[in-house]
Amino acid sequence: MDISISTYQVKRGDTLESVAGQLGISAEALKRYHNTYCDLKSLIGNDLGGVHEILIPSSEKIAELKENQTQISLSNSLPSFHLNKGFYALNYEATERFEQPDKKDVIVNYSVSVKISETDGKGFISEVETTEYKKSGEKPNDKISNLSLGCIESISPLTFIVPVQGKIKGFYDHKALIKKFESKRPELEDFFVGEVNRSYLDKFNTSIKNENYLLKQFQSALLYQVLFPEMDCFRRKTEWEESFYVVSNSFPVKCRFHTQYDFENPDNVEIIIKGKIREDCSLQELLNGIKLEKSPENQVTTGEIELLYTTSKTTKQLKKIEASIILLYNGERYQKHDLILSAKEEEKKVIKFSTLVEE
Repeated sequence: MDISISTYQVKRGDTLESVAGQLGISAEALKRYHNTYCDLKSLIGNDLGGVHEILIPSSEKIAELKENQTQISLSNSLPSFHLNKGFYALNYEATERFEQPDKKDVIVNYSVSVKISETDGKGFISEVETTEYKKSGEKPNDKISNLSLGCIESISPLTFIVPVQGKIKGFYDHKALIKKFESKRPELEDFFVGEVNRSYLDKFNTSIKNENYLLKQFQSALLYQVLFPEMDCFRRKTEWEESFYVVSNSFPVKCRFHTQYDFENPDNVEIIIKGKIREDCSLQELLNGIKLEKSPENQVTTGEIELLYTTSKTTKQLKKIEASIILLYNGERYQKHDLILSAKEEEKKVIKFSTLVEE
C-alpha cells in the first residue's frame, strides 16, 4: 500500500457522502479511490454497510481530485456537443452595426424568432423569422426597402435543415418556399406598382429559384453563421481551422480559431471564440465575391473575428451573442461589423380567477 494513504474509521451515522464532504471531494471520487487500493473483501458498494475503514488519499491527491472535480463541473456547465430543442430561446432582439472610416455608422435593429423541431433522418428543422426592422431607430420609409422586406416576409419563416452537430445544411423544403412567394406575389404587385418594382420582383423570384445561390445568401450572413455554429466549438481545447464568411454574399476564407472561457458569473458562462484570417485574399476580391487565381500583391486583407456566447449554466440555453468582424487593409481598419443578439424575456401571463357564485 502507498505510505501516503491513510485510513478513516467508520463511525455510526457515517455515510460515504458525509465522509467525502469532510475531505471536500465527491462521494464517487472517494469510493473510486478506496476501491482502487483496498482488498477485495473491503470494496465499497452502494453504502458503507460492512465497511469498517475507508482509505483516504493524501493531501496532494485530494488537491488533484478537487481540481478534476472543478474541471468536470465547469465542463458540465457548457452547452452540449450536440444541438437540442432547448438550446434556443423563442425570441431575440438583434442589433447590427456597420462602421467604416469617414462614413456614418449604419445601425439596424430587428427581432428574431427561432423554433426548432426534430425530424427523422435530417437532424432538426429550424424555423427562423426576422421582423420589426428599423434603421437608425426608424422604420424604413422608402419603397425599395419596404419591397425588399416584403419579399423576405413573403417566404418567412425560413425553414432550414440543421444537423445535430450544428451549422445550416440546407433548406427543409425549397419548393414550398418558392410556392409561398408565388402565392403572395399578387398582393405585393397590388401595393408596389410600376416597372421598377416589377423588375425587382422578377429578380427576387429568379434568385429564390436558385437554391444554392439563395442558401449562400443566408449561410454567409453574420446572423446565421453565429446563430448556427458547429456545436462542438464550445468545447474545443485546441486551435482549429475553419472557413468563415467575413463579408456577406462573398466567399468564405480560412480562419484560425481558439476558445476561451469565463465561468465567474454564478448563472452564466461566457464562451469567447477568437479567430484570424489565414488565407491570402485582397479586399477587392472579398467585396466583389470573386476569388482570383492569384491575389494582387501588397493588397492582402487581414482580419479578426471575435464571438462571445453567453449561455445558462443550468439550462444551457443561448442567452446572448456578441459578434465582431474587423477587416484591415494595409494595416488600417477598413470595416467593422458588429452583431448583438439578446434573448427577450418572455412575458409572464397573469391569469385572473373569478369566483362563480350561484344565485
